[in-house]
Amino acid sequence: MIVVKKYAKNPVIVPELKKNKIIEESAYNPGVVVKNKQVFLFYRSEKYGRNPISKINLCTSSDGFNFKKYKTPVIEPDRPEEKSGCEDPRILKIENKYFLTYTSYEGRDKKGNFKINLSGAISENLLSFKKIGTLIPKDKSGAIVKNYKYKNKYVMYFGGEEIKIAFSKDLKNWETAKRPVLSARKGNFFDNYLIEGGPPPIVTKKGIFLIYNAKNHSAKFAVGVAIFDKKNPSKLIKRYEKPIMEPTEYWEKFGRINNVVFVTSLIYFRKKWLLYYGGADKAIGVAEIKF
Repeated sequence: MIVVKKYAKNPVIVPELKKNKIIEESAYNPGVVVKNKQVFLFYRSEKYGRNPISKINLCTSSDGFNFKKYKTPVIEPDRPEEKSGCEDPRILKIENKYFLTYTSYEGRDKKGNFKINLSGAISENLLSFKKIGTLIPKDKSGAIVKNYKYKNKYVMYFGGEEIKIAFSKDLKNWETAKRPVLSARKGNFFDNYLIEGGPPPIVTKKGIFLIYNAKNHSAKFAVGVAIFDKKNPSKLIKRYEKPIMEPTEYWEKFGRINNVVFVTSLIYFRKKWLLYYGGADKAIGVAEIKF
């Protein structure tokens, strides 16, 4: 049984105002990692207007709930394919470095479609990052499985409408499987419209524990869980019928996009598993998960 308990004092991070001046209008969808007993949280910072642009900012915390913001972004748009923003980071430690994936957003094409790519960046100190460019074109939400390889290759689940899988020896060049490993369900389910990648999955005794984000036909987001086979990461073992988290609080129900909880990080810190998530595309909350 999976139990999720939201932090009573959520949200833990809100958009920044300074002397009645708007610094950012949304702060959400964070990538989180632990280093030297500190929580490093990288979040999507956005300011609206005619041409809204996202940057990735950094906060740190000693307890996982109270955060201090850094003054300058750690990742900013500086390439043609990301001129409209760098969005929705996921991060994990791989060997002695930190690997961050994010969505590069160029804008819309003439038909109004989003022009996106799944991109990557590497850091040794979590303060400066070296971009390595596009990992997978025309897609998003890449989450690499923690402490795991399949046939000597890293494994990444990704996708903005359905969950796909990719493999890589060097983290730069990715081979994607032809078929998705998880799609929206037909019927009266919380995930009957689309599903999108969540935090970096972890390996448990039961298999690869994958948390994903979902949207139903009523435009309500929720969070689901699927278990994949450790011996074959493309093979689905179990998919939970009910969500583990839904929008219940005012700040999750009302914001830039209403009725959204969107989980992007799962860490083990101070003997607890913590989920970090965006609420209503506006702010960030945390919840403890027991499984």
